[in-house]
Amino acid sequence: MPRSAGAGLVLLFLAVHLALLPRALEDLDSINFALGVRHFDVARHQPHPPGYPVYIALSKISTAVVRAVGIEAASPRGLAIWSAFGGAAAIPGLLLFFRRLEGRGRLAWWAALAVAASPLFWFTALRPLSDMLGFAAAIWALALMAGPSRGRELIGGAFLAGLAIGIRSQTAVLTFPFLALSLFQRRDLRVAVSALGAAAIGVLIWGVPLVAAAGGLSAYLQVLGTQAGEDFSGVVMLWTNRKPSVAVAALLNTFVWPWDWWLGIAMCALAAVGGFRILWRSPKAAATFAAAFGPYAIFHLLFQETVTTRYALPLLPVVVYAALSAVEGLPAGAMPATALGVAAISLVQAIPTSSVYASEGAPVFRAFDDMAATAHSGDHVDAIAIHAGARRAAEWAAPILPVRVAKAPHGREWLTMVELWRAEPSARVWFLADPLRTDLALFDARARELTRPYRWGFVEPPFVGGARPNDVDWYHMQPPNWMLDRGWSVTAEVAGVTARDRLGPQVAPVIAWLKRRADETLVVLGGRNIGGSAPRPATLRVALNGRAVGDFPIAPGFFVQRIALPAGALAAAAAYVPLEVSSDPAGPTISLEQFDAQPPGIPMLAFDTGWHEPEYNPTLGRSWRWTSERAELWVRPVGRAVTLRLNGESPLRYFDAAPHVRVFVGDREVAAFDPASDFEQTMTLPADLLDRSGGRVRLESSKFFVPGGAGGGGDQRHLSLRIYRVEVY
Repeated sequence: MPRSAGAGLVLLFLAVHLALLPRALEDLDSINFALGVRHFDVARHQPHPPGYPVYIALSKISTAVVRAVGIEAASPRGLAIWSAFGGAAAIPGLLLFFRRLEGRGRLAWWAALAVAASPLFWFTALRPLSDMLGFAAAIWALALMAGPSRGRELIGGAFLAGLAIGIRSQTAVLTFPFLALSLFQRRDLRVAVSALGAAAIGVLIWGVPLVAAAGGLSAYLQVLGTQAGEDFSGVVMLWTNRKPSVAVAALLNTFVWPWDWWLGIAMCALAAVGGFRILWRSPKAAATFAAAFGPYAIFHLLFQETVTTRYALPLLPVVVYAALSAVEGLPAGAMPATALGVAAISLVQAIPTSSVYASEGAPVFRAFDDMAATAHSGDHVDAIAIHAGARRAAEWAAPILPVRVAKAPHGREWLTMVELWRAEPSARVWFLADPLRTDLALFDARARELTRPYRWGFVEPPFVGGARPNDVDWYHMQPPNWMLDRGWSVTAEVAGVTARDRLGPQVAPVIAWLKRRADETLVVLGGRNIGGSAPRPATLRVALNGRAVGDFPIAPGFFVQRIALPAGALAAAAAYVPLEVSSDPAGPTISLEQFDAQPPGIPMLAFDTGWHEPEYNPTLGRSWRWTSERAELWVRPVGRAVTLRLNGESPLRYFDAAPHVRVFVGDREVAAFDPASDFEQTMTLPADLLDRSGGRVRLESSKFFVPGGAGGGGDQRHLSLRIYRVEVY
């Protein structure tokens, strides 16, 4: 390819990316960077350790320039412009590195083109993050050090390697092992000393100001150590989760998802073949590749959260070069056709995605913009509450938000809202929720309304995989009829919090806060007597505002208890009255998994015999309960017909044919269906049948399976239908 054509492609790449710079921040790291540009303070994660001082210094300059020339969204664009420049600069760096690897010019050209067009490379060159600029610096350092035995280039590469750490610290894992190999191969003491000195100077240029700004070396090391501890405890990495499933996910996230699924599978298959070809024809080139990218691959797979797909950016050159090496030996035109095909497929995904990203921005900031606009139009709100994952974004958006944002502890955000409504019982709340979380089940569902869901307008993994915060849901919430405090297990996520806190009714009274009212209230309380090695009965003691309501014997296994509170029982001085549930501290473990409390006329339901415990997939944000082949619901008779809605998974995922499902109220069949796909079934429960049956509704399925098999070991539950949601209204 002519040099002028290559320069034209680089300029086109840069022009398109400058035209598509985003108007909003997105990932938590980008927010930290923007706060660091505003006021650099590593101790306050402005930005997060290790500090990225070179990137912040450059971004301070670019942000000031962008703002001075009157371009809107100066903060995100002042950060993202370096990604665009970095992406453009990385392309000739890749070309130079590939050419010096084996001297195969055509292969180098087409590999550089395919890398530049790949979804992950193209999109990362738009993001207000340090990844692309750090990658560009690292690849140029590798290219210089991979050159002929001219000491000047090696020394320059060493200097750039040291400086690049101030852009992105992970570049050290790419460049310094390769520097060590280059010095070992050269065996020239003078050049080695000069190169190491140059690398040290590159580090000192940013290291000295960084340590000074942090308040000294000891203060900086303390902050750095704290961040390292959070990284090891707060993310899913293979080093701390040594499971086959985590290893498989790490490999897929690293090598397949940066391309999307089918293209990624094809590229990995070609790369495997091409890797053997490189090893066969040039062991030296294979060793160079291993030295340049092997340490980072090991570091990334073991110690990074691989679901964040941008961390796989430094490994793209390996996959592309090896993949094109696989077709290089085929008839003429095969390699250009493959490279152009890969580039075309990639750009068909990447360009529309880039346009959506530039125009819409991240879900969380779209939500905050809409909140500001809604409040400006006159809609009243008293407080904004959030899941803690959006806390940093709320800090950045605070100047435009109409009211305060309630500060929430991570994983226990609902407690902030409990305290808010106890103190301000009439408060209207806007809640920005992570849709993967389930803790809003601790509040009466009738008090919240989904205003709008916010999602990325494209497939996430090749582009923003692992972004934090990610999707969000905006809820309008009114003061609820009830809200639950610590110690409950109404979802599997909440049960995990209760287990970590070592709480439950056998440890300390578990409180439900009931809204003050004059009329009678029916309380539904359910769960499991889990027991221990020897199941035994237990007694639940229920007290309202300090006065005993009753003692209820609980047999081992599942239970549902209905408690009628007479009129006037909730007519207290406080806005919310505590209903306390406790059991014998020496007794079996009790898991409280169901709760509702409503005045007359409001439909209610409870899971009864034949239903299994709540389960949860945190990756998908899915909650469900399994039914057995015969599962009962209690549905409150309210003097009118009640609508029952069931939402569930396709049974064909675990059966070879659809089961026949029948729904009975008492002994009368009211509906039947044969679900052959994910289903939502809505049916009417007649008032007279509900009343005569005492609210007993039964689901019968013609099929079930036993996960542990028929041998008697493992999970012996009878599983029939996986039900995601049950509603009555």
